[in-house]
Formats: sequence, structure tokens, C-alpha cells
Amino acid sequence: MEDNKLEINEKLFSFEGVIGRHAFLLNMVIICAISTVVMFPYSTYTYSHIKEFGDFFNISKIFYDAPLLLKLWILTGTAFVSVLSISNIYRRLNDMFGEVRKHTNLALCSISAIGAFSFLYPLIYIILFLCLSLILFAYLFFQKGKITGVLPYDYKKEFNWGAFFGTWIWGLFNKSYIPLFELLLWLTPLGFYFQMYCGLKGNEWAYKNKGCTDVDEFNKSQRTHATVFSILSLVILPVVYFIVIFALIIALVFAVAADSKNAPADPAAPAQNKTSFVESFLDGIVSLYFERYEITENENKFYVLNSDWKSSDFKDKKDMLDLAASKASEVRNKQFKAKHPNGYNYFTKTDELPRTKIYSAETDQLLGEFNMDEEAMNRSFKDAIGAIFKAYRFYNVEE
Repeated sequence: MEDNKLEINEKLFSFEGVIGRHAFLLNMVIICAISTVVMFPYSTYTYSHIKEFGDFFNISKIFYDAPLLLKLWILTGTAFVSVLSISNIYRRLNDMFGEVRKHTNLALCSISAIGAFSFLYPLIYIILFLCLSLILFAYLFFQKGKITGVLPYDYKKEFNWGAFFGTWIWGLFNKSYIPLFELLLWLTPLGFYFQMYCGLKGNEWAYKNKGCTDVDEFNKSQRTHATVFSILSLVILPVVYFIVIFALIIALVFAVAADSKNAPADPAAPAQNKTSFVESFLDGIVSLYFERYEITENENKFYVLNSDWKSSDFKDKKDMLDLAASKASEVRNKQFKAKHPNGYNYFTKTDELPRTKIYSAETDQLLGEFNMDEEAMNRSFKDAIGAIFKAYRFYNVEE
């Protein structure tokens, strides 16, 4: 490629020409969205196959154990995303240097290429490549180009905060209907990327669709929109959410108080009528997760359906085990109080975790437990932290 061919080229994929900071960021947002779609099957597979907390630090093992078709999809998709990224980095470097420096370009592009496949490496290398990629991106974005940097200022390429925060509402005010897609995407991982896309394209859309002729008037109206939607998103909506949640809590407290006031005072009344609201709520949650449970002297057994266990990720399984331990502590406290009315002993969730286990309701197979390595806890602080992370252990259902 000759120097006289260093013309502006804002395409998503091309190794010809140069690309400015605005178009570079816009393309990278699109590439990140594509990467999210590509990695979604792998992310779902990873979370469903994490058996203990320590597996979060050994993601590469889960990848190597994944089905062949999934590995091919991820490797092919990652290679595709990597090539798209490198093409934009290459043109951005051409703009910054004002000439083609192939060896320098390829050396810097290799950081992006290696980082794209970081899920194949141990955790320390993932962190290293992530840091290098962030430094490279900051360098590419904040450094002015020798070619695009001398072009006349274009206000249509300013970031539009009104379009970012307001998306589809801002779009209706500015006769721009592309932001309406946010209604479909805002609850998905692509929602944020689309917000960024709207922010980067907002000025261009508004200027074109509203047919503005006065630049000062246009900038003033967009600043007003930015202020209004920023306050709405960052101040008013959080306050409204807080008020609604607070109101629900107050209503719940009054409902519990009214229920307690109207509860029968007859000592012979059914025990269920005397159960506290918190205990009733916990019983309801436990019944949603578990088919049954048995609290014995040495073990707390909770039984779950195989289908529910298979569909749960690591966090869900951890929450189930914690919930089971909480319920076990409540039962043990009641049992102790019944046997020793004047005695005192308090069982906590932490006390019950080591003897709480989750079993298959169909086959009695052990599915989850909390197994702390006591020797590691006594060796060093680092080993103790590792032991805590690895204490939650979950097993796949045997077919």
C-alpha cells in the first residue's frame, strides 16, 4: 500500500486507508456486539459446567472439555472477530503514524490477536493480555491521527449523551426511529452496545432527520436533551425505583403487622398460624427449590429434581446450598429450643454448611456439598482463601 493511498476508509472491515477515532470507536462497538453473540453459547456452557468456585480461575479446562462443535464455533467466531479488530487497528495506526509501518502495525495487532484467544490460557495470562489490550485501545483512541487530526471539526461526530441515555425516547423527539430497537435489546447483553451506538450516531441522525440549518441552535437543543435524559437516567429513575421498593417494604411490614394482630390467641391454634412471616417466607422459597428435606443429627439432606439441577448455573447451585443451610439452621434452633426451653444455643448457616448436602430426588445421587479443606485453612492466608473458593462442590447428574 502506497502512502498516496492513505485515504479515509471507515468500513467495518478493510486494510486499506486510514480510520479516525470516531469511526474506529463506532466499529469497535459493533465488533464487541458481534463478539458477545459469538461467545454467548460458550458463556452459557461455561456457567452450566462450573462445579466449584475455583473453576472460575481455570476456564481453559472447561473449554478443552467442551463438545467439538462448540469449540469449532468459538474458535471460528473468535478468529472472525479478531480479523475485524485487526483491520481497524491497522488503519488506525496508519492514521496515527501518517504512513504505513507494517512491522510496527503487525506487532501491535498481534496483541489484539493473542488477547482474543485468551480464554485458552491460564488466568494470569488472561489478565496480562486484557491489560495490554486496554492500554493499546486507550493509545489508539486518545492519540490524534496525523491525517484525520487535521481535518475540519465535524460536530456531527460528537458523542450525543442524550441519545445514549434516552435512546428510543430521544429518537422520537429527534425523528430518529433506529433507537426504537433498544426496546428489544435493553434486557439483553447487546443493550449497552446499542446505547453506545446511538450515542456515537446521535448527532448525525438528528441533524439529518430534523433538517437543521443553524448549527448553534442544533447544538443547543442536543445539549438540552443530554441534560434532561442524563438527569432522568442517573437521578430521577433511581429515586423512583428506591421509592417504589421502599413503599413495597412498608406495605409488607403493615401486612405482617395486621396478620399478627388478627392471628388467633388460642394456644391450641394450629402451629402454622403462629409461624413468623420470615419463617413462612423461607419455607415457601425452600419448597420452590427442593422436593423434600431431612434434618438428621449428622447431616442435612435436601432433595432436588435432576431437571432443575441441570438447568442451574454455579450461582444458582451455590444459592440453593446456602438456602438449604439456612433452613437447616432454623430447624435445628427450633429442635434445640423444644428440648431445652431454658437453654441457649444458636445454630447459624455457617455452622450447618459443612453438613448440608443436596441429593437427586430421583436417584439419591450426591449433587452438591460444602467441603472445606481444613489443612489448607491452617497453612497460609493464600491457601485459606483458595480453600474457601473451592469449598462449594457441585457434581453433574449421572444419566
